[in-house]
Amino acid sequence: MRRDWLKLPLPIIILVQLLSIDGQCESLPQELNLSRTDAIKMAITGNIEVHNESLSSFMAELDSIRSRSIYNPLLTLSANSGINASPGEPFRTRNTQTTIGLSQNLPTGGSISVTTQTGYATAESEDPELTSRNWQTSLGLNLSQPLLRNAGRETNEFSIFAADSNLQDAVERFRSIIIDTVHAVVTSYNRLYTLRRILETRKAALASAEMLLEGVRQKVTPETPLAMEVADADFAVVQRRKELVEAERNVRDHEAGFRYLIGQEGKATIIPVDPPSREEPQETEEQAVVAALGLRPELLQLQISYNVAQVQERIARRQAWPELSLTGSGGLNGTGETMSKNWKEIIDGRRRFWTVGMQFSYPIGNTAAVNDYRRSKIRTEQLLNQIRSLSWRIRNEVESDMRALISARLQVRMADMSLRIAEKRLEEYRRNNQAGTSTVQDVIDAQNDLTFARNSQVDAVETFASAVSRLWRDMGTLLDHHGIKIDAEHVGKIAGKTALKEESKPEGLGLQLPDLEWAMEAFRAK
Repeated sequence: MRRDWLKLPLPIIILVQLLSIDGQCESLPQELNLSRTDAIKMAITGNIEVHNESLSSFMAELDSIRSRSIYNPLLTLSANSGINASPGEPFRTRNTQTTIGLSQNLPTGGSISVTTQTGYATAESEDPELTSRNWQTSLGLNLSQPLLRNAGRETNEFSIFAADSNLQDAVERFRSIIIDTVHAVVTSYNRLYTLRRILETRKAALASAEMLLEGVRQKVTPETPLAMEVADADFAVVQRRKELVEAERNVRDHEAGFRYLIGQEGKATIIPVDPPSREEPQETEEQAVVAALGLRPELLQLQISYNVAQVQERIARRQAWPELSLTGSGGLNGTGETMSKNWKEIIDGRRRFWTVGMQFSYPIGNTAAVNDYRRSKIRTEQLLNQIRSLSWRIRNEVESDMRALISARLQVRMADMSLRIAEKRLEEYRRNNQAGTSTVQDVIDAQNDLTFARNSQVDAVETFASAVSRLWRDMGTLLDHHGIKIDAEHVGKIAGKTALKEESKPEGLGLQLPDLEWAMEAFRAK
């Protein structure tokens, strides 16, 4: 039994392949009544670029987690033993030592470590009475802290900041691809709907021309041959058939491209059921510009890069400073003939040690660091200029979209009015033809004008819907208007976890759409 999977509710996280046609239907339908929302779902779930970007986001998330490894404590263990002997000497020395250390980086750029060393030295001789063993143990704390170069949390945690920024950039890049995909689907869907309406108009025009020809032929008598009228009507039928063939070809050509866009396999005829929307944007021109400057993914990506460059510039400036470090260490020592005596001295705290020092270094000329700082400063200025340039371009795009929207709105109104007039005009010519006051050619011309008006009207509505979609895309709000939300926490995780499995098929993308109980249950089941 065939599953009508397009009637299933939308998932919270769209699962790639779960909504694919392969294996979902035992037999493909001859016609596929497709809503705009279902077309968007199919395109997103079957789009390879979308899936690749979700994997890029997952890798960026792994890099973000990896960057925090600078604060992972480091455990070190070592043990060594050796013998020191010289030819002709009655003694030889055996040394054995074990070391256990634990070190930790500090947010300030320094490091702290705790180390304990335990070992013994044995003087061995052929005479057992001269053989002796001495145990030595130390427990110490070491601290190193830079005071000028490499000092500060910002410098020490730059790798974390850069990785988090890269993750944000990956999410914005993912959102940009989703916006472009949705816009392409909406535009192509509306065009296919319009072409099918034009095809229906051509069929109606052919039927009307055939009825007119039949009516003229019925009036032909030996007294009134009406040869000219028959010729005019016959020619009109031929022209209508030619136009119908062209309309059918246009539908098939666009349907093939649209089928590829949404990833629909098979040869089922796609029937768009949703007409191009006449929804009017509520934002003023200035509101649209403000929204675009705050939401456009490419501008947000540049701003992220600019923030990183600013931090790099500050760090590069500090790298031109001298290197001055504070070092200190302290601890307890213990010695004895046995290990227990060793540790007893440490516990008693009778033998202590400590050292404090400063270390200074500065390369003469410091050419590398100075020029690195200059380069980072130029890079920051470049990004700032790119942001300004892109902001102006975005403003111009939105203002152009607003002007195009005004023109498209007027075109729709004029097309609606022209259609009403053309319908009334054809009725008048038909009545006059019946009364004998107008010719067949007059009726044919009126039919042509009506067909043109109908096609112009659907074209105008499509142009208006495309203008609105383009405005929302350039504002960065297109996904919101279609109920799609990007969950940054799931952009890469779900697809990435699946990529780590033996099967490389993606389970899902970081998208949210309304009404998703079915796919979420399927996802949990996996």
